[in-house]
Amino acid sequence: MNVRKIGLRAGMAFLLILLLFTAGCGRQAQEEVSAPEKTVVTLWHYWDIPACQQTLSKLVKTFNASQDRITVEIKYVPDEDFKKQLALSMADGTMPDIAVVDSSDFRFFHNMKHFADLTGKLEVLPEYLPQAMEPCEIDGRVYGLPFGMNCPALIYNKQMLEEAGCAVPATWEEFCDTAVRTTNESHYGFAVAGIQSEESLYAFLPVLWSMGGDVTRIDSEAGRNAFSLLGTLSEQGVLNRQSVSMTLADVMHQFSKGKTAMMFNTCMTVGYIRKNAPDIEFGIAPIPSDGERITTVGGEIMAVSEDGHVEEALEFMRYLAEPRRMQSYMDDFGFLAPRDDVMEKQFPDDEERRAFVGLFQTARCREFAPWWPSVSGTVTEAMENVILGAGVEETLKEAEETITLLLEQGGGE
Repeated sequence: MNVRKIGLRAGMAFLLILLLFTAGCGRQAQEEVSAPEKTVVTLWHYWDIPACQQTLSKLVKTFNASQDRITVEIKYVPDEDFKKQLALSMADGTMPDIAVVDSSDFRFFHNMKHFADLTGKLEVLPEYLPQAMEPCEIDGRVYGLPFGMNCPALIYNKQMLEEAGCAVPATWEEFCDTAVRTTNESHYGFAVAGIQSEESLYAFLPVLWSMGGDVTRIDSEAGRNAFSLLGTLSEQGVLNRQSVSMTLADVMHQFSKGKTAMMFNTCMTVGYIRKNAPDIEFGIAPIPSDGERITTVGGEIMAVSEDGHVEEALEFMRYLAEPRRMQSYMDDFGFLAPRDDVMEKQFPDDEERRAFVGLFQTARCREFAPWWPSVSGTVTEAMENVILGAGVEETLKEAEETITLLLEQGGGE
């Protein structure tokens, strides 16, 4: 065969291969260039219980994998720093797309900088409980999506009460007697969150309310009785004075280590105790009262930044609001669902967690007002002072003077 023809054919073959290779690379490059970048939606929260963090991480991961347009990224901010960090981000225009806000703080932050108006954009909201929706609704508009709900209860170590010869206390006299009798060299009779944070007031409000007190009239007979309970238990060595630096999670850890016989805490603690202290037998009961049983409505709201990725944030919220999915992740969180139809199906085979569903029926909402965080801070400061040994009358007199001024400045709105 002619050598020249062979060379020509070889050259053409090489050229063809080169063209095919170049075309393939071109298509690949074109595909890479045309692949849309995902929109990043930032989410801030303050949950410090590991199971909650793991459940949130799993929930976000499954959402991110369910579609190819949005990536939700999580940032944990410790509870004691959360309000400050969120307020600063709102002031300098760097607010996250979604912030998980305590329901009692929602209107304070909204008053600082309006959240995105979600009215009519989430079709499921009519199915949510009125207690869940109340803090989100301002002047007939909806500015947030309720997330989980909870309420504090009396959680007690069955063995410690039995060894002390005590029944589960139902009145405040019985409670104080049980706290004294279950205190010894190895553990305290009672632990309470006393750090200057909303969660401390959240757990203390059933005491104040059950005695007829209110945060806006703290220097009253009812207020003095409620704070005297803390002061007396602290003075008797029944309540650890280190409580002033404890969060609800810290109190839960102390209980799980067998360092306290009783605590006021939420449904979120149940899973932690079972996992980390399987030998502890514990029970759930209403917080003591000399009259009407009462507890506090707790929960979080997902607020969306007006300046952020609103539509993408709403898509994530719709994912969260699907009823079957909600029941699954609410059970994992240890929260109560903000929908009655979902809540009624929760924890069917779990006696301890199921008890919180019943207790929630006696739960009372806190004030949803812009002035609440400032008043709350004043009350928790008074709690700290009394636990550390300050006089109740003097402490409450000063606290009420501060609260009165705060309400005047805030217009009582």
